[in-house]
Amino acid sequence: MTSIKHQSTLAIVTGASRGIGKAIAHEFLQRGINVLGVARSFTATPAATNATFIPCIADITNPDDLQRVLEAAQQTGMTVTALVNNAGTLNPIAKISDVDVDAWRQSFEVNVVAVIALTQRFLPMLRASNGRIINISSGAATSAYQGWAAYCASKAALNMVTQSLAMEEPQVVAIAVRPGVVDTDMQTAVRSAGEGAMREDQFAKFQTLYKSGALLQPEVPARAIVRLALEAPQSMSGMFLNWNAPEIEQFIK
Repeated sequence: MTSIKHQSTLAIVTGASRGIGKAIAHEFLQRGINVLGVARSFTATPAATNATFIPCIADITNPDDLQRVLEAAQQTGMTVTALVNNAGTLNPIAKISDVDVDAWRQSFEVNVVAVIALTQRFLPMLRASNGRIINISSGAATSAYQGWAAYCASKAALNMVTQSLAMEEPQVVAIAVRPGVVDTDMQTAVRSAGEGAMREDQFAKFQTLYKSGALLQPEVPARAIVRLALEAPQSMSGMFLNWNAPEIEQFIK
C-alpha cells in the first residue's frame, strides 16, 4: 500500500473532542488529510489550514447516530482512507465482586460493540480505498489491573477483533495500538476514583507517573498512530503495537 497525501481523502476519528483523539485529528489535519471527528460534544475543534475538520456529534453506542456518521462521511464526497476507533471508557473502576454488571455491559458497548458497528458501516469504503483501521487499545489488554477488569477484558477483546479483521479483510490493514500512559481525562479518573478499588501498588504507580511529569502528552502517540493510519503496509495487519514499537520505524520510512 502507498502513502495517502491527497486532499480529497477523509479520516474518521472517534473521541475527537479531547485527549488522544483530538491530537490524532490535529495530526491528520497537519498532514493535509481531512477529518470527520466524532464525539458526544465539542467545545472547540482542531485548527486547520490545509485540510478540513468536520465535527459530527454522535453517541457511538446509538445505531441511529452511527448511521448519521456514515451519511456525514458520504455527503463529503471524499474517499475514506482511515478509521481510527479511539473513543473508549475506563469505567467501571470496581472489583468484580462489587461491580454493577450493567456498567460492564456499557463498557463493552463503548470499547468493543461500537467499534464493530462503526467498522461494519465503513468497511465497503475502506475496502475500495485499501484503507486502514486503527483501534486504540491499551497495555491493560495483556496485563490485569485490580478494579479495571471491564477495561482490561474489553481491550483484550478489541485486540482479537483486530486480529480477526486482519484475517477476514485482506483489502484493509487493521492494527491495534497501545498509546502508552498519556496525560488525558482517563488518567484523571484513575487518580480520582482508583484509590480503594485498585491494588495499592498499581494505584501508586499512576500517581508517581503524574507527579513526576512522566505521563506522555497526547501529541506523542498521535504522531505514530497517524503514520500507521496513512502508511502501514499489509504485512502489519493484525498486529498489536506499542506506539513506539520498532516495527513502525522498520516498515514505515
